[in-house]
Amino acid sequence: MRLSSAINIGLIAAGAAASLRPLRRRHAWEKSNRRAYIVLDYDDALAVTTRAGLTVAEFLHEAHHHGATHLALPELTLGRLVAKGRLLPVIAAGSAGSAGPAASDGGAGPWIYLASSERELLEHLATELAARLPSSAARLLPDAHASAHAPTLALRGDWPTLAEMGLGFEVAVAAEAVRAGLGLVPRPVSFAWPEDRLVERTLAQAAGVAAGAGEAGIVAFDGDLILGHEMHLEATVASLVRNGLSFAYFCETRHQKGDWFVAKRLAATDQVILSHYFTPAAMVPEDFHSAAHHWGMLARARGIRLCYVNVFRRIHATDPLECLHYIEHIKEELEEAGLSLDAPRAHGLRAPGRAALALAGLAPAGAAAAAASALLSLSEPAAVAVSVVSAAGAALLPYLDRPRGELERAYPPSYAPKLLALVGATAAPAAAALSGDLASAALIQAGTAAALGVFTTGRDYQLRIETYRSLNLDWALPLAAVILGRVRSRRWKWLSLGALGGAWLLVRTRTPDLLGQLDQDLPAGHTHHLSAAQRLMGDALIAAGPRPGRKWAGVGMAGLAVAGALQQLGQDDLAAGAAVIATVANALMLAAFRRPERPLALTTAGVRKSWAGWGTAGLILAIVARALPAEGR
Repeated sequence: MRLSSAINIGLIAAGAAASLRPLRRRHAWEKSNRRAYIVLDYDDALAVTTRAGLTVAEFLHEAHHHGATHLALPELTLGRLVAKGRLLPVIAAGSAGSAGPAASDGGAGPWIYLASSERELLEHLATELAARLPSSAARLLPDAHASAHAPTLALRGDWPTLAEMGLGFEVAVAAEAVRAGLGLVPRPVSFAWPEDRLVERTLAQAAGVAAGAGEAGIVAFDGDLILGHEMHLEATVASLVRNGLSFAYFCETRHQKGDWFVAKRLAATDQVILSHYFTPAAMVPEDFHSAAHHWGMLARARGIRLCYVNVFRRIHATDPLECLHYIEHIKEELEEAGLSLDAPRAHGLRAPGRAALALAGLAPAGAAAAAASALLSLSEPAAVAVSVVSAAGAALLPYLDRPRGELERAYPPSYAPKLLALVGATAAPAAAALSGDLASAALIQAGTAAALGVFTTGRDYQLRIETYRSLNLDWALPLAAVILGRVRSRRWKWLSLGALGGAWLLVRTRTPDLLGQLDQDLPAGHTHHLSAAQRLMGDALIAAGPRPGRKWAGVGMAGLAVAGALQQLGQDDLAAGAAVIATVANALMLAAFRRPERPLALTTAGVRKSWAGWGTAGLILAIVARALPAEGR
């Protein structure tokens, strides 16, 4: 073995060895991160009780009995209360032709009168409006001026502006949920000009409501905007910290404006919970059986811990109380995934320090040096120099990753881990294919995979606040290197490179991370089960389809074994084709290890199973291929 090759293998082995300690710490955290939440939407609860003829208290008790842990409580707004029929715009008695209850009151805009049969609700609204917007001059009218003797709230201003403002939470509903055994997840609303004092008032009230359940509160902001976005987000973050509220981060479906900034700031304080809900469009192809399976997959393979449950109302809905069975099925799926509805919250997963990143970076440095040396056919002194420079650069890079300016100090970047991960993901498949030695290829792949796991370890990555950026280079560059290094015909070499470049340009605009998508897990259940044939077809698609990509990891070693046998037989073109297939599979194998939301045990189990199956088959094929010519002679 050349000295440069020995150095590169040593760098990869050293990087892999240094990766073991951070990976063991991550594995221990993943085993402790078992707390799950099933949150029922309050509007859904109202709809079910209306159709089922139950009181809210009765339904909430049943929901808790079937597995629900929390009720999502929306913040009151005048617009919501009018839409729900709890407030009715009226003309107050004796107000026609007058300027309102008191013409001298400050403020601008016409007088608005809202009647309700719930005096306590109107008193709460009057108190909140007086504290939040004194210029509205909100007050309860005397009975003589009330509409048809119903309690009436008078206020003045622009109706759309008044209607959108958050006005606190309904304490009576919160008390009913607590009596039923449920916790509360307040849903603050966003509105125009959310001053710091208004943000603090809303979140302090949210904390007070959640505290009634006897545990730390969680807030799931309502709508498409985080309260305080964008100029008052600092006040939002400070208030969340001050009131001990955790942030439900819907990283996949909701994409609320401002959510990334809040999650980034709160990740260090362990006040972020990875959450999910199914959009109406996502619920169309599901029924409650398949949706429950889907929740299990999201918890097991995507790190989701808070399930915000919307019930089926029209499509795939039979009767209102069927939602109780849906909740029960979700609970069973979560427990089957190893989660618990009453386990303690796990502390945050600490990211590796600069020294750990520098040592783990030796693995991609060795892989990059090995790929460059083989591809460029470097002389021994040049190859050794490349190895030394690569190792020094990888070790130094984490120490150069420092904040620049106030913004990066508030939201620290993570450039070095992403760059080291990208280097490893692009270099290792190429180095393995060009190594010519199956044992070296296996070490390159395994060592780089361990390093990738370290680079994507930490609370920011587990919560997908920070993500690996592939730019689709992690399959395009290794394939280009293998084509350049193993295809002999100049014509086919350049045609292949042109086709690869066109494919990269096409995919780059449509799918930013192709391998990441292929590595995503599939739900365990089928969406439809109308016939046995459909079940068989669904099983076949899951077994033979491209997802999840880690099931093809063993094809990499198998393809390299076959490619080596074919090359010794003089079948260079077939050997190049086998190497190309192996490179794709090896890239998919590495993609599995840079998914921080999926437990390491699940990833390694899938890759180990694939290596055992496909690797054995590949070795048998290689032995048979090499034995056939001898038999012929």
